[in-house]
Amino acid sequence: MPLIHTRAALFTGCLLLASGLSSCTLLPSSSRGGSDTPRTLGARMEKHTEVLQKDIGARNARKPKSMEAAAKYIAGNFSDMGYAVTLQPVAGGNAKKGTAIYNVLVYKPGLYSNNQSIVVGANYDSNEQLNNGSGAALLLETARGLRDIPTNHNIYFVAYANGAAPAGRSSSSGAYVHARALSGSIGAANILGMINLEPQELGAAEGQKQPEPESPQEAVLFMTTPRGKEFAGQCAAPFTKSWEQAPPTFHREPSAIAGNDRHYAALNIPTVSCQCKYAITDSHTEDYVHALTDMIHQIADNDVPKPEKTAAPEPKKS
Repeated sequence: MPLIHTRAALFTGCLLLASGLSSCTLLPSSSRGGSDTPRTLGARMEKHTEVLQKDIGARNARKPKSMEAAAKYIAGNFSDMGYAVTLQPVAGGNAKKGTAIYNVLVYKPGLYSNNQSIVVGANYDSNEQLNNGSGAALLLETARGLRDIPTNHNIYFVAYANGAAPAGRSSSSGAYVHARALSGSIGAANILGMINLEPQELGAAEGQKQPEPESPQEAVLFMTTPRGKEFAGQCAAPFTKSWEQAPPTFHREPSAIAGNDRHYAALNIPTVSCQCKYAITDSHTEDYVHALTDMIHQIADNDVPKPEKTAAPEPKKS
């Protein structure tokens, strides 16, 4: 691709981000990799969950200071990677009292000068039981892995506030706010799909040893909306190649969707939820993160449009 096209894509992407999120606070990027950032992927994953689950603790609208601390931690990590960070306000906080609640997001522009994008998101809040921060840890480390890898399409990495029940089902959900804002700015049809990174199950969230999956194929679950079946297939192919196994895929009816993806599905955007059943400290989790990064890379490079069906020409009348 000529250099002028690349520059045009970057400029267009920045305009789209600004127009769609005009009420947000944009934080400048900083130098990549802070001095206290662990060198290994496993150590970084452990640190993320340690800070969110133990140092900060329960994170929800009833604890705005904890939400602020978590948002600052995530934003700081994104910024240290070299990303410009955007804080998108959601309901539940009080900006005048300095306790506003935000989605934390970064935008990775693609090489093409069009609007086509994918969204990769995870909750960073908790309902005091079910979220140990492992979803946010996955989000940070996949964003880190893709930082310097060019992709054809844009990627939005989003750490959602107000994702835990009961707020997660309402219009105060961070996923609801982002889905509506982004679809309004670039059009829902230009969002190729949403990938929801779910936290580990309750055992890991409580600090207990995560039970070993009965088989390696149970390590990863892809749970999609019916509209996301084709998208799930596109995700599974590169994931299987790097993980060397096919992840199980369960298709859910819209009424059964409870996570972040439900707000994108409501806009007819294909969605896939991913969950790793290994504990953060397990070596398999590093393999999972690498496979997830490869998957996101391939989906963001899936740039071959389907040819439009054209009607057969009518035979000429004699």
